[in-house]
Amino acid sequence: MIHLKDLGSFESVPKLVTNIINGNITALESALNSGWDIDEPIQIGKYSEYSPLQLALVMDCLPSVKWLVEHGADLNDKENPSFLLAVRYGNQEIVDYVVAQGANINALNSVDVDAFQAALYGKRYENLQLIHDLGHSVQKYGGRAFRNAITDKNYEVLDFFITNGVDINYNKPDSVYPFKPTPLCVAARYVDLQMCKYLVEHGADVTITEKDGMRPYSIAIEKSDMEMAEYFKNLEPAEYHDKQNKMDQLKPFKLPKALISFLEGDNLYFELPDSDFISIEFLPLLDTVPFKWGRRKLLRLSKELGEYNDYQIVWDPKSKKISCYDIEHQELRELCKFDEFMFDMAGQLESLF
Repeated sequence: MIHLKDLGSFESVPKLVTNIINGNITALESALNSGWDIDEPIQIGKYSEYSPLQLALVMDCLPSVKWLVEHGADLNDKENPSFLLAVRYGNQEIVDYVVAQGANINALNSVDVDAFQAALYGKRYENLQLIHDLGHSVQKYGGRAFRNAITDKNYEVLDFFITNGVDINYNKPDSVYPFKPTPLCVAARYVDLQMCKYLVEHGADVTITEKDGMRPYSIAIEKSDMEMAEYFKNLEPAEYHDKQNKMDQLKPFKLPKALISFLEGDNLYFELPDSDFISIEFLPLLDTVPFKWGRRKLLRLSKELGEYNDYQIVWDPKSKKISCYDIEHQELRELCKFDEFMFDMAGQLESLF
């Protein structure tokens, strides 16, 4: 069995692959003289293929890397740029070499991963400072990797990013976090109070909301973590939890008096035994979450909707009806008036199917 690190394990590989990963330069010279294209991917197994330079970098074989580069291998391949492979799998000698030969330090691979993310994926934490020192700076490029690192709970890594000036409130959307959370929101979603406190101590803003209006306090309420909710509440401006201020905020939503009275009450949890949704729990009035769907204002009313985490019950002031917002598909489904919804919650929810 041939093990090629995280590329996989194979019962056998072409002889050319063995020569590359073992640095057999004489065999590589012979192959080149026989017409071998050093940029052509090599098939390994049934479904995988890798370029010769990619294999040399992954297996940390500097002699093969140097030989391939000297013979014209593409250092800045769009799918797998050499700098990203070097910082993910290699040591400083290999990283310095590919940079000296023209590797683009700001390159992204086919899934928009940058050098900081690549080093984290490979657990090559010692390469983080090197990446920064080479000019791919934490201030300009480190936010995405920093946010991704929150869930790993590696405080030394986080300290590196913070020390070097990362935007601690970075919240640009990407394929992992399309809903624009800050690192603090991510920590709150993982119910990690220790991490939340660490981020706040280093300047994280507790008031920045995600795309759908959720802020760290709202997330804690959604997760039913009252210790975390109380922690964030004590850090937020007092007006966030003032009833009159909330009523002023909700005026544009033109809520029916019956809905306001209901949300101010104590009975906000309902079991739905004859429904696929199982149960529904509403947010207290003060904790309802305004957000925008396109240009349209909506008010999130539900704390949870059984096991359907991607569905939210909302108030739509445009239609003056209860609706269901599908987070995953970003779609709004109109349901009914508030009194009709309360009369037959299960039936109205089942209509979604």
